[in-house]
Amino acid sequence: MHERFKKNLTVIILCGGKGKRLYPLTKYKPKPLIKIQKKEILRFIIDHLKGYGLNDIRLATGYKHSYFKLFLQNDKKLSNLKAINSGVNSDILKRIIDCSRSSNKYIMVCYGDTLVDININKLINLFIKDKRKIILSSYNFKSQFGLMKIGRNSNVLSFEEKPNLGLYFNIGFFLFKKEKINFLKKFNNWQNFLENKKTKKYLKAYIHKGKHITVNTIHELDEAQKNLKNYFK
Repeated sequence: MHERFKKNLTVIILCGGKGKRLYPLTKYKPKPLIKIQKKEILRFIIDHLKGYGLNDIRLATGYKHSYFKLFLQNDKKLSNLKAINSGVNSDILKRIIDCSRSSNKYIMVCYGDTLVDININKLINLFIKDKRKIILSSYNFKSQFGLMKIGRNSNVLSFEEKPNLGLYFNIGFFLFKKEKINFLKKFNNWQNFLENKKTKKYLKAYIHKGKHITVNTIHELDEAQKNLKNYFK
């Protein structure tokens, strides 16, 4: 499916952050190379992409760039991947722009700390319907707590255990035409791009209903170690 499209698609995996919330583990290695059940987070992501026939992959690096070079050099199956170093303190936006200079007609950007069993063919289908848009992937946000409404005299009016809040959060997998890089260059940083009112008219959300794991903290890493069994088949 969409083989011609995929041949014109470059994937940029964001791997340049310092991963401060995973310290002290990230003192010794970058977060995407931390292992879950004896396999690097980054390798899960790459295997998932390759499973959909996506082979033109860039690692947008910065912090501990040399570790990523060794990671690629030590595996012949990854010899065609490139690690592009934008510097330790560079913003995500600069990393994307740097990687885009050698990219194909279409660009997909995903996070190097997020495991998602997203159906990339369906994501591409949504994009093809309107290539003027920037597709971003989202996941339903549910409260981790039971929520209640409280009325006068502290009376409990309603209670719902871990409700669906009707909100979604960003899980990456941005898909857009390379020419949109010129639009991105108008912003000071990645956060400003995402939050700016001018961006909204270009954004369209792909709602992911499968599995999702983000590893930002030691607690989340521990949860991933427990729950990742059979995550990617």
